[in-house]
Amino acid sequence: MKRTTALLTVTTLLLAACKPTPTPTDPGATTPTAPVTGKSLDLQTAPETAYAAAKQFNTLTNPANPDLDPDLKTLMALFMPESGPMNLSLDRPAQIGRQLLDRVTGRNKLSSQSVAGIREPLPTGTVTFKADGTLERSDQPTDGAVMVNEDTGLRVEAKWRVNGAPTVWVDSGTRYDSVKNTWVPVQTEVPTNASGTISEKGTTRAGATFTMTPGNCLNTFGPEALKLSAWAGRQTNAPLSMNLDYSWGAQGLNLKASAQHTTTQNAGSVNVDLSLDGTTANRCTDTLTFTPSGATLLADLSLPSHKIASAVYLRDVRNIVISDAELRKQNFFQNVGGSLNAYVAYNGNNILTASGSIADGNDLDLVPGDQVAVKYVRDGKLVEKNLPVALKDLSTLLPQ
Repeated sequence: MKRTTALLTVTTLLLAACKPTPTPTDPGATTPTAPVTGKSLDLQTAPETAYAAAKQFNTLTNPANPDLDPDLKTLMALFMPESGPMNLSLDRPAQIGRQLLDRVTGRNKLSSQSVAGIREPLPTGTVTFKADGTLERSDQPTDGAVMVNEDTGLRVEAKWRVNGAPTVWVDSGTRYDSVKNTWVPVQTEVPTNASGTISEKGTTRAGATFTMTPGNCLNTFGPEALKLSAWAGRQTNAPLSMNLDYSWGAQGLNLKASAQHTTTQNAGSVNVDLSLDGTTANRCTDTLTFTPSGATLLADLSLPSHKIASAVYLRDVRNIVISDAELRKQNFFQNVGGSLNAYVAYNGNNILTASGSIADGNDLDLVPGDQVAVKYVRDGKLVEKNLPVALKDLSTLLPQ
């Protein structure tokens, strides 16, 4: 009996070891489910739905909202007792993306050379607003800045050189020098590892951390990596938080950004996850090239009554190189190949899908997209058009 049990055990282990590991399925290879008439949002009503979502967002984030988290309300009262709605948008990450694109395409390039001009260092020292109305200044700390208000118990502290990290200088445009009667370059000091806190009467109400890997061409093509994390109200289960994680290496570019706001009854969030796969060459030179092989963009907005999710999958991208020289050529996308699967969903149902080859078809316009089938519901009917025609049709829904 013991020999039989041992034999069964060994046989089971051998079979388990020989069992192949299932290959993960790429969601980008799956054609999205088409919208359904009567179930999916009719895009003719999309503008009204967007307005309702914006109104709910503003109500959720309004400082006057009685549903606002008490800890967050205390923090906001210290700075902006009569302020308007908070902004949870990802505008800053979007600006970063536009700046990167501008630099890759040869526009908005900044000088990488250090030239004589104006340098704006990070503020240091301590400023104290005394209870008797006087102002007191101190040169300490030399690696950070502190502001204290004795009346309210407010303390704002920034540490620019966490763990002794260095700072770097970033070109910040030009400024007119009236003495020299000429425009001079301006550089701003930026930390590579920093943190900050806001406290009230000894209780920390907000905090942030920032790290950056500047690389060798910060002033031309941005940092190699950057992370930012911030919270407000309280650190555990923070009612307001945001995170940004960006990197651009030899194998592609990645950007993740998120923001969350929670009240006592409701919650809202925004998330973006972008990855551009491909090969980067000569990143720190004027002959920078990026050869994409694929891309994934996931984005969602969640509100109490409005939940929007979207995904764009580009796979097997070929015959395209992004560089200043290539983008100047006529019919830049003429020979591009690859596949596209994408969708936009509202409250759990797809309202728009796109699927097909991105290569130019048999038409004569030399513009890709005519093989991509776009489906959506409009005026109570399921519509199917190719990408260029669909974009033209959907543009009529936008405010003129």
